[in-house]
Amino acid sequence: VDHMYKDKTLNVIMPVYNEGKTAYSIITRVLSQRSVDRLIIVYDKSTDNTLAEIKRAITGSKKAVLIYSDKKLGKGHAVKEGMKGVKKGLVLIQDADEEYYPEDYHKLLEAFDKRHPVFGRRAEYLGHSYMLGIAAARVHTILFNILYGQSLKDINTCYKLFDVSMLNGMKFKEEGWAIDHEIATRLAKNGYNIIEVPIRYKGRTFEEGKKVGPKAALEDVVYLIKVRFTK
Repeated sequence: VDHMYKDKTLNVIMPVYNEGKTAYSIITRVLSQRSVDRLIIVYDKSTDNTLAEIKRAITGSKKAVLIYSDKKLGKGHAVKEGMKGVKKGLVLIQDADEEYYPEDYHKLLEAFDKRHPVFGRRAEYLGHSYMLGIAAARVHTILFNILYGQSLKDINTCYKLFDVSMLNGMKFKEEGWAIDHEIATRLAKNGYNIIEVPIRYKGRTFEEGKKVGPKAALEDVVYLIKVRFTK
């Protein structure tokens, strides 16, 4: 059974920016998952054919919602825009780059209960994952575990499944990539013990379109420390 939490709606939020090569494929894959009730696509103004590919993918779909931005505002802003339309149910963030597999949603859903958010642990750093990225993920994870009393192995994962109610009405603040860590820190500070399940992952190179670099890795260290000691 795909949908293990039948009384909950699964809302997938997908920020999309300059992903013309992968947008059609990843959107159709998400929409084909029986567990998905709604796919909220937040389009950041791109410089390629991304918008055309999005429209091609969602034609005729009753699950898809498209939100436009007329300028590039960042992943965090996109997630916040997507969250505005989610009043209850489950939320999962899906990047549009095909590094992650929507076919793994069921693994997170099967592990989910009211007491535990579920993160997807990239069991192996496959594909073209660069060494700095692997090192940064390990440092971020160790730091997060120490600061927030968790025992995770991959805090940098995109796949973070949680119930809207777990946020206790709090709104996200981050505009950029730090949104990934803001989700985790808010859940941890709200007293939830996060659990993990293994998922598949195929990393991209910068030449293939990877967007997160060394600067973001350092900023995330500062962010994790700062948030721990602020309300």
